[in-house]
Amino acid sequence: MLARRGVSAPTRPRWAEIDLLKGLAILWVLLIHSRALGDGPGFLYVVNRAVPLFVILFGLNSTLWWRSRAYPQALSLWYSTRAKRILVPYWATLPVWWALALHIRPYGVVLHGWLPFVQIAGYTAAIGTGWFVTLVLLLAALFPWIEVAVRRVGPWPVLVVAMAAELAVESVHGAMLERIGLMNFMAFPPRILGHVVFGMLLARWIGRIGPAAGFASAALWALCAVVQRSQFSPALSAIAAVTIDFPLVVALLAMLRPLAAVPVLAPALTWLGISSWGVYLGQ
Repeated sequence: MLARRGVSAPTRPRWAEIDLLKGLAILWVLLIHSRALGDGPGFLYVVNRAVPLFVILFGLNSTLWWRSRAYPQALSLWYSTRAKRILVPYWATLPVWWALALHIRPYGVVLHGWLPFVQIAGYTAAIGTGWFVTLVLLLAALFPWIEVAVRRVGPWPVLVVAMAAELAVESVHGAMLERIGLMNFMAFPPRILGHVVFGMLLARWIGRIGPAAGFASAALWALCAVVQRSQFSPALSAIAAVTIDFPLVVALLAMLRPLAAVPVLAPALTWLGISSWGVYLGQ
């Protein structure tokens, strides 16, 4: 299936359930921003997890991309393709944003003269939910170095370090929010680095996720939700808060795999998944 290791490689096979999950997740992002679902458990522990799910899938897809490519020979190809896929569509939205901002003058947005320069560089100051663009750009910049660490020491030690970083950020997130602000906190890679590495680990198992793994993961997700909601132990609640997405993504992938053959629904979700970056920028 895989050709020689080099800078270029054949197009990798697409896993239908990945595109379906991306399509579902981008619908959830729209629901999050519309505030249409309230704050019930289904929203908090499923729909509201859309962005962490995207980060896990980023790690998964990036690992599949690197699987048949040598390091560091493919670095230039990685950065050029990420720039084309992430930056160019984002740049195309900036003139539209500025036209609307100058016309509407939204409350709380100060249109400083330096804004265009930092926005072009990828720092989405004043663009509301645009923090995810900055986060993805930083993760794309960091990913090759995470990849080389995984190749040298294996995914489990890297996952332990990344999860330790997530837990450390979770323990001081209130102080960080106060000190650096919401935009900078949300775009701070260590707060979600464990999700990237879990996605890298998941890439090794993607072809073996079946009903048994799906049911077990759903049960583990439910346990995380109960622990997080009950708040009977702050330490356990913090752990549940940063790990609940791991069993959720496995359960959803297992659930969506058989839906790949469903007419109308599967093509629609697949299109949304493949187009999810454009949909996100558009909203």
